[in-house]
Amino acid sequence: MGSSGARVAGLNHVSVTVRDMERSLAFWRDGLGLPLTGRGVVEREHLDRIVGLEQTVIEWAELALPRGMIELFRYVRPPGADLTRPHRPNDPGSVHICLEVVGVDAILASLKQRGYASRSPSAVTIPDGDWAGWRDVYVESPDGVIVELSEGPGVAAAQA
Repeated sequence: MGSSGARVAGLNHVSVTVRDMERSLAFWRDGLGLPLTGRGVVEREHLDRIVGLEQTVIEWAELALPRGMIELFRYVRPPGADLTRPHRPNDPGSVHICLEVVGVDAILASLKQRGYASRSPSAVTIPDGDWAGWRDVYVESPDGVIVELSEGPGVAAAQA
């Protein structure tokens, strides 16, 4: 961005607003196996200014990724609107989070056993282009966030 040196340095975290923290931790921590690194409740004026809401009370949890983290926020106050579900990948404003995984089939099977839905019955192998050989599947979190599980070419064979 010019000679000032201003630039995006990387992704720090992705935040997901959730309705029920325990239900969401069952997906992110238990279903996907992400380590819980912190949890609490905050009521801080600077957060009110950051999020543009007044007198917030936020229950939070942080889950580690190899690079960055997933942050879960449950707004105790003020409560948010209950958005219409189900979310579709083609709905304007919809977002998906792509997690690079090892063992996509095992992770998907574990999520299905826990009652979470996927957009396709199994991971789909991408036949050509820049992503040729990758195996991907979309799953949905309890709050409608689409999570793409993506396994690189040869990863499954290397694990055998």
